[in-house]
Amino acid sequence: MSKILLCLSDENTATAAAEALAATKHSVSQIPSLSPDDGLPKVAETILEHKSDVVVMDYWPEDAAGIKLMQIVTEQSVRPEFIFIEMPTSPAEREQVMMALNEGACAFLPLNFRPAALVNYVERAAAGPGRLRSKILEHYCQDLEAQRLEEQLGELRSRAHSFQKLIAYLLTAPAAAQQRKTLVVSDSPYQLEMLKKILDDYNIPSLTASNPTDGLKIAVSERPRIIVSDLELEGQTGIEFCQAVKFTNKIVPCHFIICTANQDKIAKVMTPGNGVDDCLLKPSGQSDTVDFISRAALGFLL
Repeated sequence: MSKILLCLSDENTATAAAEALAATKHSVSQIPSLSPDDGLPKVAETILEHKSDVVVMDYWPEDAAGIKLMQIVTEQSVRPEFIFIEMPTSPAEREQVMMALNEGACAFLPLNFRPAALVNYVERAAAGPGRLRSKILEHYCQDLEAQRLEEQLGELRSRAHSFQKLIAYLLTAPAAAQQRKTLVVSDSPYQLEMLKKILDDYNIPSLTASNPTDGLKIAVSERPRIIVSDLELEGQTGIEFCQAVKFTNKIVPCHFIICTANQDKIAKVMTPGNGVDDCLLKPSGQSDTVDFISRAALGFLL
């Protein structure tokens, strides 16, 4: 049995969530009065006092407060999994949903969520990789073999989360996304050919551009649903190209992905305010290809 904590300010939403979880084997408690105005460290302390396995709470969009709270809480040694539900007064923007999922949220549900869907995601979160990971570290953290196992679990978790997010959105937004155009931008002919082939192999048609100038012209005229760009481009960075697409030319909705060969640059690329939806290592094998496709396809569902 797991401990589930509900932090929902809207009475109707809280009642619907509590009723949905009442038939499960889990222990459910509620905190109805949490607010970002109380200060995120204090709110995080309140949540941690309950020692819950899963937190189902309002998503606070202003200044990404919900994401910041999740980051504060999950920095602790005993880390609950988070499921966000949008608030009646603050509908979530697509970029906010994407950022919350990228930062580690298990699911992001619309206000009119289906009870069965909430139960499904709570069960996944309660028994998910995060819980398994904590137990392994608790018993074997000093053992070298366990450290290797932890690394393998981390890789598996990354792959699994991509598919779990796709499944989550298919369930919470039943209307299937139609195929839309995809644009690949790279000054490397090899990179262009490789990414286009991967997309073609998965029946995702793509346009290509060898520089950001041509890429912007195509983006303006064709309005692709997904753009995949190198981080380093001729004359500018992929981040600058993304900002030209989203902020200057206001091409939305557009799911913008940057590919890099340097793991250390991912955090900087994903800095809030850059406009980038996802940053991936350039695919170099079958597992990387699957990860690339699953995370790119997420753009069709948002």
